[in-house]
Amino acid sequence: MSISSKLSALLVLTLLLSSVPACKRLRSPQSLEAVDQIDRRENVPMTQPAVARDLAQIRERGTLVVLAPYNSTTYFIYRGEPLGYEYELLQAFARDMGVALKMIVVTDRKSLLPLLNSGEGDLVASRLVPTAENEAHAAFTRALYRTEPALVQQESSPDAAGSGTEKALEPGPANPLPEVDIQARLISQPAQLRGETVHLPERSAYRRTLVELADEVSGDIHVIETSGEMQDEALAQKVARGEVEFTVMQSNLAELKEAEFKNLRVRPVVGRTHSVAWAVRRNSPELLGALNEWIEDKQHKNNSLFDRLYKKYFVDRRSHVERVASEYLTSSTGRLCPYDEILKRHAATVGWDWRLLAAQTYQESRFKPDARSWAGATGLLQLMPPTAREFGVRNPLDPEDNVQGACKFLKWLTDYWTERIPDDGERLKFILASYNTGAGHVEDAQRLTEKYGGDPKKWDDVSYWLLQKSTQQYSTDPVVKFGFCRGLEPVNYVSHILERFEHYKQYLVARRARTKLRRGGQGTQAGDPAEPEQRRSTPQLGLGSPALGGSVAGITCEL
Repeated sequence: MSISSKLSALLVLTLLLSSVPACKRLRSPQSLEAVDQIDRRENVPMTQPAVARDLAQIRERGTLVVLAPYNSTTYFIYRGEPLGYEYELLQAFARDMGVALKMIVVTDRKSLLPLLNSGEGDLVASRLVPTAENEAHAAFTRALYRTEPALVQQESSPDAAGSGTEKALEPGPANPLPEVDIQARLISQPAQLRGETVHLPERSAYRRTLVELADEVSGDIHVIETSGEMQDEALAQKVARGEVEFTVMQSNLAELKEAEFKNLRVRPVVGRTHSVAWAVRRNSPELLGALNEWIEDKQHKNNSLFDRLYKKYFVDRRSHVERVASEYLTSSTGRLCPYDEILKRHAATVGWDWRLLAAQTYQESRFKPDARSWAGATGLLQLMPPTAREFGVRNPLDPEDNVQGACKFLKWLTDYWTERIPDDGERLKFILASYNTGAGHVEDAQRLTEKYGGDPKKWDDVSYWLLQKSTQQYSTDPVVKFGFCRGLEPVNYVSHILERFEHYKQYLVARRARTKLRRGGQGTQAGDPAEPEQRRSTPQLGLGSPALGGSVAGITCEL
């Protein structure tokens, strides 16, 4: 680099440092406050007529909103990642439609269709069985798969069930039934259910199945419908515990429960094969048509998406048992990873909701403290060596040290962007992008935005021009100071973190630890600012610094 170039870089550096406001504890922006996105309303009345909104309006809005319960195959979070058979299918459908996917968890299953018709969502995913009753209120898609109702009963004592009987499956406190002593008498033929009592979830599609079976066997089958949030998986758990004697559930799901609880027996089949589908409003024919066309197209391809996902969630019983036994099945345990407490403590120093920091951590390392990128970034939050040194990290492989250094960096970026981007929600996107690729590249995109007629304070406009910095034409534009950047990486980075944050807000409590942190050997309260001298004394700031372009947090953008 020539002397004149070095002087220019030094001048830019001086201006950047002089613009950093004095360190102070920042109030958590309103846009990052805790939001419990689980809809816990019960007995929602049916809306007539249904809200009019179809595929064209969904595309215009840019988001497909799905109403779903938490369960082990529709939608759940495992080791920080949103998963589920129906969730992954819907994610693929939304991607093909060019819209984002938003999941809203509904705890009262019987309120799903009323909430759909009132406009709270566009589609219901809940292992739905079309029946004459619910077809009066919703339109159902082609079958996602076909299954049949199977009896779930106890084959041996609860002692043989395994540790899985100790977990609660529904969001919120469990509502256990009183324990009863059950003497196992195995049912091998449907006719043997005559005179027995079967527990079902409220408004189960299988109530009609048992009524028809009772007519066939010329005897009563007593059906008890459980109220509240008690669904089929929780009832299978209670059968394993010995709290209820029988339940009926979809046979493919029941076989997963049989693998999970070793004392269950899933047989006999007690009804006809039926479809499982999604529901949309009856006045959404365009959405229904698009879904049916998409389902048919995907199902008829070799090694189809449907086949792969069905095997993943219904056939691979070993993985199912591993998931439900894990302490990081977030929807059951409220835990994301072994580093939850570290993330909670240090998120307070940035003024962040800890779940947002967790979403960023997952994006960086999948919660692996020994992760290393091809570019040399290391640890939970993938700090590059110059960045780690700059913010006082001695051992980037140590989770505590890595997170505290990354949070100092995030606080630096927060201070840097506070005056430049006044809107809290917009500022967050600029901070995340700068963590990933460097503030210099983001400012280049701002200058391009301003030059070509956009709003340099709006991420939607700036992200477009950040993408253009990967082209020869715009990376050499006269207003660009930091050259080429792989713009797709920071743009996706911001999008993925914010999407994952929305998932985490549905299952995790937002609370901040009020404990002392260790900084440079001195104890400080969570939320105390980093010392300004510590930020400005390092000689490492330069074109590779987090304030400018260069190698930052695991992504190297070429200059």
